[in-house]
Amino acid sequence: MTPFLSIESVQLPFLSRRTEAVRDFYHRVIGLEELAGADGQRLLFSLGGATLSLSPVAEVSRAVKPDYLAFKTPAYDDLLARLRQAGHHPVCSLPDAQPRVMYVKDPSGNQLAFLG
Repeated sequence: MTPFLSIESVQLPFLSRRTEAVRDFYHRVIGLEELAGADGQRLLFSLGGATLSLSPVAEVSRAVKPDYLAFKTPAYDDLLARLRQAGHHPVCSLPDAQPRVMYVKDPSGNQLAFLG
């Protein structure tokens, strides 16, 4: 049985000067429902049970990218232990944070987030 419930969100960057064009593309052109953004800058769209989160950046950089794939898991503590045992070093929220979240990079450098 998989330790994951679903993909929680996908995070991608967009050029801040293109906000209205990006909003129009995702909402009007491909038909996603826009959600209210938590910080007023990101654009959020519903992907069924998941969220597409678009973060504004001044320029697209190869060195630092605010993109990641987030998974929802009921096995947060088990996954954390398995990652550490395999030599990975996740960055975790405080234990009493809700939702609990940890970030880790896969062997190719892709950032993953796990929400428990």
